Amino acid sequence: MATANSNYAAQRNAVYQNTSSNLVDLVQRLNDTVASMPRQAQRNWQSKLAKALATFKKNNPGLKSINDPKFRLCKSLMGKLKDIQIDTTMQREPNLQWIITIIENFRAYQAQPIQVYETSDGYGAWDGQHTSLSLYLIATLALGMKFEDIEVPINIYDIVSRGEIRGNFINNNTTVGKNAGKKPLDIIDIIQQMIYGVEVDGVTEQEWVDAHSKWKALADAGMFLTADKFNDTDQVGAISRLNEINDSSVAVVKQFAVYGRYVVDLQQRPINTKEIPIIMEFLNLCEQQDIKYTDAQLEDLAQHCVDTFDANFDAKGPFWEVAHQAVMNAYNKANKRKDKKDWPEAPRNNKNVPQGIAFFWHQLQKSWVPTQGAGFKFPKQPFSVYTPDAKDLF
Repeated sequence: MATANSNYAAQRNAVYQNTSSNLVDLVQRLNDTVASMPRQAQRNWQSKLAKALATFKKNNPGLKSINDPKFRLCKSLMGKLKDIQIDTTMQREPNLQWIITIIENFRAYQAQPIQVYETSDGYGAWDGQHTSLSLYLIATLALGMKFEDIEVPINIYDIVSRGEIRGNFINNNTTVGKNAGKKPLDIIDIIQQMIYGVEVDGVTEQEWVDAHSKWKALADAGMFLTADKFNDTDQVGAISRLNEINDSSVAVVKQFAVYGRYVVDLQQRPINTKEIPIIMEFLNLCEQQDIKYTDAQLEDLAQHCVDTFDANFDAKGPFWEVAHQAVMNAYNKANKRKDKKDWPEAPRNNKNVPQGIAFFWHQLQKSWVPTQGAGFKFPKQPFSVYTPDAKDLF
């Protein structure tokens, strides 16, 4: 089967293939981020930004400059904001909503210095991107300052290796909790850093190499890793549920890439967030029992899902509707000899992985395994409280 045809996926995956740093100033970083979004998302950003700036002005009446002593920025080395550059291979992609939150709730005395290292023509920021962008918008749009006149506190670090700084970036941005002063790294941010670390910096740590190998397999199959905050989870080949990708072995992810390539190419769609745990957990079950399917068998599995329920794992789609009804029928059958008051709580239609994988296993045993011929290996049944009848399957 040919690789899924998705220009957007290729565009998204291409950003990791830089062989060196890509330093851009704050204006370009912001403009590039906004320009990459769909048109309606850009309009929403502009509207939210205008409201955030109005809130900032209300909270800081009479303020004319961010260098006013009353603004109370911390004291450190002062550097020109225009000289701060963002290494797009080092920093996570800007979260525009977080910038809105910073502006609306800005307290100058809480702002930390921008963490930088010296470059040939300025400073490379390895942490503090969102603070820098917020200060740029506040100073230029709320206070009317000229970009070249803005000074902000910076801390200059003596960098030994980019890999060490990338590790520091991850460690310094994983704080969680409602009072966190920074936006914690999401799983997509950590994975992106690991991909960049191998692709750009030559990091050889095994966890990072594995993350890179998983990304490469999925990218070669026409898919890309993303998250809701990037406003592109509806694009062809998008994978926005990353837990199973992160937790599974490279071998399992490579097998999933074969399945994903087939359904994405055939149906030109993203991978559903309730699809990936079912398929991945089935492949993990096979790995645990030393079963590995060929690419042809995995493509046949994908086609079987298409033929049986249109490979539609949406929460309101046919897979979960039939799965829940089958489990309910099995529940009623298992308890029919008991007094109603002694019946356990009925299974809820919460579309969880254990319920889904058990139904998927029974469905494949009924309709897929018989088509595979003699000697075909199939994993042993996963744990299931209620076993559905064959008549209740597809």
